[in-house]
Amino acid sequence: MSVTGVRLVVLCLGLLALPALAADKSVAPYLAAVEPKPTPPHFAAIVGKPLSLLAAAIGQKPKDPNRDPHRAAHQPPHAAAATEKPKAAPQVAAAAETPPAQLSEAELAAKGLQLFNDASLSGGSKASCATCHFSTGHTNNKTYVGLDVVADGDPNGRNTPTLWGVGERSVFGWAGQAATLEDSIRGIIVNRMKGPEPSKETLAALVAYVRTLKYPANWQLKEDGSPTADASAAVKRGYELYLGDGGCGTCHQLTSFDKKSRDDIGTGGKFKVPALRAVASTAPYFHDGRTASLREAVKMMWEVYAKKMESRQPTDAELDDLTAYVGAL
Repeated sequence: MSVTGVRLVVLCLGLLALPALAADKSVAPYLAAVEPKPTPPHFAAIVGKPLSLLAAAIGQKPKDPNRDPHRAAHQPPHAAAATEKPKAAPQVAAAAETPPAQLSEAELAAKGLQLFNDASLSGGSKASCATCHFSTGHTNNKTYVGLDVVADGDPNGRNTPTLWGVGERSVFGWAGQAATLEDSIRGIIVNRMKGPEPSKETLAALVAYVRTLKYPANWQLKEDGSPTADASAAVKRGYELYLGDGGCGTCHQLTSFDKKSRDDIGTGGKFKVPALRAVASTAPYFHDGRTASLREAVKMMWEVYAKKMESRQPTDAELDDLTAYVGAL
């Protein structure tokens, strides 16, 4: 027999004798003071049972080689990574998670601008608020079904409105489905953009930013919508038609130029009456973008009013003047 074989026989005999020694109370304290060293993996099958018996006799649990600090120190990187606990996924838009009460209005609006441009608010990070409204909050003049651009006039499409002045509105969404600005923004993120449920901090920041978006001023009009002394003659005549035979002021009331409710004008249901501020740059028109030009939209609405009120149809000159005034808003 080889020297190695002799050593193995002696070692096994010694290990088999250990349970008997452990049973001897005079020997057990000395055995308990000795910490067994890690067992090599290829030797575990041979000595595993005697070691387990010894450990049970002296009241110690057998050491797990996988928990041995020396073994862990020499594990390859991929083995260590496999045993790590998964890290929690980061919350969407964590930049806005500072409680709103701890931020000034300007700081909150600045957070909102960051979130307005953050595509992680949408499912698959496909789009941000600025995809449809630009960072300025104005419309990109496109019609959508969900996040897909469709042809203007698509019966399922929704024309992108401007967000300028939206903080002054009281009806939100083309169908007037949202009671508040917060509800409107949440609905767009969850339903239109297919994004995760936004936190209250995220909504507060977005609302703060959107409320800063104002209409640009027009030198031809005063704040109440009436023409200035330097306004063009067409704008001045159009203003009179707006409040008179055109009937526009019935729904698009001064000075907000919108209505606090929805109307059915024959376009497929009841929809909000949008504000007319900055309307010259928001084509196409109506909820589905069915009308390409402002003059065409003005003509259509005059005809709707004339039919409803049994009044006269406009002349071409009147349409030009009314379009000039509405376009100056």
